[in-house]
Amino acid sequence: MKSFDTALLYVLSGTGNTFRVARWIESLFEQNGIKTDLKFIENADLPEDFKHADRQLTTLMFPTHGFMPPWSMIKFLFKMPRQKKAKALSIATRGAIWIGPLKIPGAAGFANFFTALVLLFKGYDIRGFFSLDMAANMNNLHPSLTLPAVNGICKKAKRKIEFCMSRVMAGKRLLFTLNNLYEGIVTCLIFWLIPIFPILYLIFAKASMAKIMFANNNCVSCGMCTKICPNQAIEMKSFFGKKRPFWTYHCENCMRCMGYCRKKAVEAGHSYILLHTFIMAVPVVANITTGWTNAIGDILGINNDWLMVLVEALYYIPALFLSYWVFWMSIRIPAVNTIFSFTTLTHYFKRFHDPETRVKSLVKRQKKKDIIKTDHEDMILNSNK
Repeated sequence: MKSFDTALLYVLSGTGNTFRVARWIESLFEQNGIKTDLKFIENADLPEDFKHADRQLTTLMFPTHGFMPPWSMIKFLFKMPRQKKAKALSIATRGAIWIGPLKIPGAAGFANFFTALVLLFKGYDIRGFFSLDMAANMNNLHPSLTLPAVNGICKKAKRKIEFCMSRVMAGKRLLFTLNNLYEGIVTCLIFWLIPIFPILYLIFAKASMAKIMFANNNCVSCGMCTKICPNQAIEMKSFFGKKRPFWTYHCENCMRCMGYCRKKAVEAGHSYILLHTFIMAVPVVANITTGWTNAIGDILGINNDWLMVLVEALYYIPALFLSYWVFWMSIRIPAVNTIFSFTTLTHYFKRFHDPETRVKSLVKRQKKKDIIKTDHEDMILNSNK
């Protein structure tokens, strides 16, 4: 006997990996007579979605960012309504690399534990949580995997989904598993080595990775990257007449803009961040503000190194913001853009998005209409020029 009659899949996906897994689960549930509603978290209607939660399984699915759920998923978790024993499941996808016979698994770390703890606090009945290897997609750090490697990883992931979801449908829990033991060990190591790692990631890594994105000279100002961004983190800003994408702090490095840009115009400025760090950040931020930081530490009685790092973030983030503005304006000069483009690794990387996921499947339904309408208007404007 099935332990639930309906299923609600809340999904957050960047390049399509997590969305592909959600479609596998949707298909499995419906084959077993379970009515399933697959929604992106930006489409959630929380009061309506939980009207009949007593016989519903609510599954949260998201990619792992910095061994945590992405910031948008964290905010969504805290918005979810309190429920009394409503069934819930958490699935975090993680980036795996497959080189020849060698498969290097990813690590979700604290991501599922954090999700389960929040839901447990809100009164949900945690039916389980697990992480799942999908093809690594951080093209700002490495090139895309080959298609055979991607297919191999997906084949193993699909088998794991079929096994895990069959147990969930049978009413069994997925809590004390080898998968979760592995993630627990990773989590303990992270917090032992860097006790405030999640906070550091949100302050430094997330902000830094967002503020190195730029468009190269291939950009035609179509604005597609702004329309497909799940976090509305990209704005088209005008400087000397021509509009170019500008990445805000809402960016979560999901790599959708890079993976789906038809012109391969989206880059991650590795040479820029080196310039910022070793020419601007070190002599300007570090040298000038070290005295201020020490003075603040003395006044507040802060001697812990990790707390001092958080204090230094007060200087780092504004410096990064100002530096990115200068960078964004300077790359409007074609020669400068070319220099930064050819000195960044992403210019030579193969871009990734899930081979079975089209970009139109990833955007909101209402937004798809806006995209079609806007593209049509752009065609008319271009034809009149």
